[in-house]
Amino acid sequence: MVRLPGHLELLLTDEPILDIYSFGPWRVPDGLFEEIAERIDALLADPRCADLTTNDHKLLTLPASLVAAELYQIIGFLPGVSAIRAGSHCQLYERLLGRHLSDPAPLTTLNTRWSTTTNTWRPPIDWLVDAPDRELAIRLARDCLAVLEGIEPLEGRRRALIRLYDDPPDCDVNLSKSELRAHWAARADDEIIAEVPELAGPIGYLEWVCSGLRAAYDHLAGVVPRSGSVGTHLSRLLLQCGVDRVPVELSIVLGDDLYKEVCARFRRERRGFRAGAWQEESRLWLTEALVEGAADACRAWLDMATRFVVCAQGLPDEAQRTGADHTPIDQFQRDLRRLYAPRRRVVNPLTAKLGNGRKGTSVARDEGAARPDLATGLVDQPELTTLLQEITEGTSTVRLLLAGPEGTGRRLAVQELAKTLELPRSPLWLTHTLFAGKPLFDAAARLHADVRDCAGERLLVIDGLDEFAAEAGDGQALITELHRLLAVHEDLHLVALCGADGEQRIRAADPALLDRFRVARTRPFTVEGYTELFDREVRRRGARTYKRARDAAGELIAATPPTQTLRNARLVARLADVAVEAARERTEQGAELIVKRADVPRAFGDADDPLAELEALTGLEVIKQEIGLLIATTRAERLREEQGLSGTAPTRHMVFTGDPGTGKTMVARLLARIYKQLGVLSSGHLVEASRAHLVGEYIGQTAPRTRRLVERAMGGVLFIDEAYTLTQPSFKSDFGLEALAELVKLMEDDRDDLIVIVAGYEREMADFLTANPGLDSRFPKVLHFADYTDDELCGVFERLADDDGFVLAPEVADALRALLRRTERGPSFGNGRFMRNLLDAAVARQAQRVTGLDRPSRTDLVTLRAEDLPSRPAPADDGFGLYL
Repeated sequence: MVRLPGHLELLLTDEPILDIYSFGPWRVPDGLFEEIAERIDALLADPRCADLTTNDHKLLTLPASLVAAELYQIIGFLPGVSAIRAGSHCQLYERLLGRHLSDPAPLTTLNTRWSTTTNTWRPPIDWLVDAPDRELAIRLARDCLAVLEGIEPLEGRRRALIRLYDDPPDCDVNLSKSELRAHWAARADDEIIAEVPELAGPIGYLEWVCSGLRAAYDHLAGVVPRSGSVGTHLSRLLLQCGVDRVPVELSIVLGDDLYKEVCARFRRERRGFRAGAWQEESRLWLTEALVEGAADACRAWLDMATRFVVCAQGLPDEAQRTGADHTPIDQFQRDLRRLYAPRRRVVNPLTAKLGNGRKGTSVARDEGAARPDLATGLVDQPELTTLLQEITEGTSTVRLLLAGPEGTGRRLAVQELAKTLELPRSPLWLTHTLFAGKPLFDAAARLHADVRDCAGERLLVIDGLDEFAAEAGDGQALITELHRLLAVHEDLHLVALCGADGEQRIRAADPALLDRFRVARTRPFTVEGYTELFDREVRRRGARTYKRARDAAGELIAATPPTQTLRNARLVARLADVAVEAARERTEQGAELIVKRADVPRAFGDADDPLAELEALTGLEVIKQEIGLLIATTRAERLREEQGLSGTAPTRHMVFTGDPGTGKTMVARLLARIYKQLGVLSSGHLVEASRAHLVGEYIGQTAPRTRRLVERAMGGVLFIDEAYTLTQPSFKSDFGLEALAELVKLMEDDRDDLIVIVAGYEREMADFLTANPGLDSRFPKVLHFADYTDDELCGVFERLADDDGFVLAPEVADALRALLRRTERGPSFGNGRFMRNLLDAAVARQAQRVTGLDRPSRTDLVTLRAEDLPSRPAPADDGFGLYL
């Protein structure tokens, strides 16, 4: 049976859950509903509400506040009209308005509870329509939505409605309730309708429901085929809900052909249709799909089918619910827990007597029996090989920590170990990114579910356990939770992977956790190890090697600096591809493929000269001089180290200031490669980023996002453009300063193999450096990129044209200068980007000109003339637009 999707594992716990089917299960934070109830009480105590009462509400204590009555309707509407809500905290009325209900139902603790509500509330007001002051009534309705903030499954719809209140239609507020609702629904834009499809009206909502229902049905029918077409399916749903005819509105939603099929089926099956039999058949269909791994599609079908029923019952008006339950929601809720909830395992003694140790059973071999011998493919890792052999010779539960650099065989070792354990199911791999940014209760529930699922059944592999320890706040809590789980589940086989310094990070988070592991360390390969790996990779590609080729490959890879994740054994695979391809090109068809010394390149990796590229750039003379000083300083440091002289490595992070298009990103990329050649950086790549790459959208997301970005940049340069946006106060609910604080810490921790360059306008960057204590000292070098002169811009244009294969007619230079003199030079003038766009415009005009010639020559096709330049630049703020 396929495992339940991870995001649904919460349903198997006894945590306080609100499960809106269209959103998913959500662990209700402790005290949240009580806090919202207090907000509601505070609103009802507002003097504006004092005289707004009614004696007509049947469920509230009388006299009831009109605001409380409005809240009652809004609470029922926010999950969606007839949307399924479930879980121990699905009783929203009782938990939020319980103090004001005349006869509140007892609160449940069962996560199998569910309900739906068919609700007539629509913005702007319902019960508050009786208030004498309509403008006040509308403001109070918005306040009702405001106090309900914080229930995550309802937030999308709540925020969409708030946007509608903040931009209301221009109409008389004293219109009738139905007329007001029509105006407000018409005012809703596409984004609001996407969140609140009920505002599209009865037919619009029905169309939205039918599209979702058909998508869910098609998916389930592909997993578990069901007799009959989609038309048969819809007709039986209509029969199930007790309507006496097929609503004519379905012809608009379904189209003529499908509508006619539904009508024909409805008439044909109406007489002998049995609702109970159809519901049981549907339940079995969903159960089969559940076992096949389609839990999400099952929930989607139940949700949409329930909405379809109430839409059909209410037509031609709004949706309404009559009669009994029409879809097997209750049975599905129970079936899901029955199939997937944790259960006690009972070992039948016959498995040991008669099973003969067959693989695939829960008892694969007699207790105490030795594991199969280890056939390892590891190369040049003696410590790890020895420990794996000891483990396979024993019978105890495996608890292993593998520490070492990327590409040194750790994951291969896990695969080999998994084969010797002969567990019934394949290993489960987890990474810290599956938990990053999640609330602690969600992350802990996921960890509990994964451990419970693996215990005694499969090997659990945590790839990057040290990254768990590095997560701010919740990371250490998860490490502690894992420690407790290892004590509880004695039959859990666990292998954890971490980086070369991962042991120290784990020990800092939970010193006792390391005591539960046996530790093995991998190391970078020797030349002999690379030689053996290269030979294996070549053989894997259907070729063989001569000894001189193997030796040359081993020495070359050992001398090749890594690039990002391309390191160690991964470099070997890349070189094998190159060498085998070279051997294939010179080998006659049918002959044996042999890699010779000549097939192994003399150099591997970047062979170009970034210093020459920098020198060839147009202009930037001051920048070139500054970078020359940086290079000289670095070389001097190396010379002092070679002589044994002590010194402190300087901070190489820097600030680039200047207007757009002045070459900041281009120079940062060259600088990364220059520092790689100098041996300062191990990779020499550039990672470009902006505010959106660092700052999260909710609490707990920013720090992990920033750390992952820095991890990508390790060994190279992290270039953050418009960095000042991290500190500007104009962003609401901003986490920019949190990202900056995390970045500053990581810059200091990883300064030996990381350079951070922040860039932006000169004045804004000056403000940026004062936003965080110590920030200025972290960026001791500031390089200013001046705007290009006209001569330099012409040089840029000529170089770009040459790169694209064009030549410039003699008169182009004067025409180009004349055009530049007419161009406004604001702070957002594009400089080099402007010239790129100018060239693109000229090429487009040249194409139009030459295609009008009878027989254009080669010279015509590659020559740009003055007439090809645009007549004048467009009056755009960025200076990029050009009149063609």
